[in-house]
Amino acid sequence: MKIFRTPAVAIVSCVLLVSTLSARDGATDATKNNLASTAWLEKNLKNPKVLILDASSAPLYNAAHIPGAVNASPYGYGAFELPLAEMERRFQAFGVSPGKKIVIYDEGGSNVATRLFWDLYYHGYPAADLLILDGGLNKWKKSGLPVATEATPAPAKGTFRVSKLKESERIRLPEVLTATGDPARSALIDALDPGWYYGQIAPFGRSGHIPNGILLPGGDFYNADKTFKSPAEIKKMLDYMGVKPDQEVATYCGGGIAATVPYFALKFLVGYPNVKLYKESELGWIKDDRGLPFWTYESPNLLRDAAWLAGFNSRMLRMYAQVNVSLIDVRSAAAYAEGHIPFA
Repeated sequence: MKIFRTPAVAIVSCVLLVSTLSARDGATDATKNNLASTAWLEKNLKNPKVLILDASSAPLYNAAHIPGAVNASPYGYGAFELPLAEMERRFQAFGVSPGKKIVIYDEGGSNVATRLFWDLYYHGYPAADLLILDGGLNKWKKSGLPVATEATPAPAKGTFRVSKLKESERIRLPEVLTATGDPARSALIDALDPGWYYGQIAPFGRSGHIPNGILLPGGDFYNADKTFKSPAEIKKMLDYMGVKPDQEVATYCGGGIAATVPYFALKFLVGYPNVKLYKESELGWIKDDRGLPFWTYESPNLLRDAAWLAGFNSRMLRMYAQVNVSLIDVRSAAAYAEGHIPFA
């Protein structure tokens, strides 16, 4: 007796077979928006097709890391432009090979995991095989999962080759200059903290931010447990700050590391279609020999939307109740002297 399968039955059989293989390989639906949960990673901890990369600094890695994780910190090269052959050598030393699911993490709520993600993606590793551990090591520990202190033995040399860069993920200085003068069509997101943005901190010798930069610190994209906020919450933040999906969005920071947090959140969590990283960030802006401007409270005439400054602290306006908001700093005088909100 012959059994004839209908096309529908054949399709179902194929789907079941693929599902079985996917489950065996660890490629399950537990990963979403390029995020992996701690539960998913625990199940795939010894999966030979999963490579775990710890992007934190060597001291943090040595103190505690996920068993089997390879230390792959971008701190050694983050602000520099290395030759492609050197980047390829580094990736291979980490054990990066085509076909592997790569799970990247840091201490949680930080920015080095997203930077390593960007580096691999920019150098051609497929986004479908790149994951960030949501909540990082912090979430892993809070879940009661094991950690190691002895370094993972060096993995077998990877076979990943850098063949083509994804230049669509990067913005250069001329485009940034254009964006500063066209805020309707462009959005420049500053991922640094307010102290940098407003000029209190000036590590590069100049204080402030790139003109028309929108302050969205990298830390604002995380929950208290170091996991990423939901796409809906992030979208609400972006709407409030006037960052729209139809704009050309560029993210920047001091040296191109912190800026990868909003880059990742906008592109892979929220799905904004045109998001790029200004890798050189403020270092590249300041190095330009034209002396490009910075906006800061120290130079109110260079601050965007500065008209309110003259009136906010005006005694006359306060006298006649035109300004009904006062900022009161209740900290000690010493803490106040170290830094405070303008006009508090």
